[in-house]
Amino acid sequence: MNQLKVSPQTWQKLKSFANHLNLSVTQLPEKIIQGELAIIDAEELGDLIDVQDTINAENDPENQQPIEWEVIKQGLNL
Repeated sequence: MNQLKVSPQTWQKLKSFANHLNLSVTQLPEKIIQGELAIIDAEELGDLIDVQDTINAENDPENQQPIEWEVIKQGLNL
């Protein structure tokens, strides 16, 4: 069996994070390996949230009437 050495501070943070997900520390890497849990860069996550917000806005019945670009520019005094 392989061992992984981490500092006490890192161990506590891992335990806290695992607890937040209702997992044990050993389950964290297992879930990642099984593809049930992913680590996403914060900037990439922000981009994914923006895409989801755009999709939600496009699907909103109140947003079904398009607004012409010229009207938007006038509203912005451009």
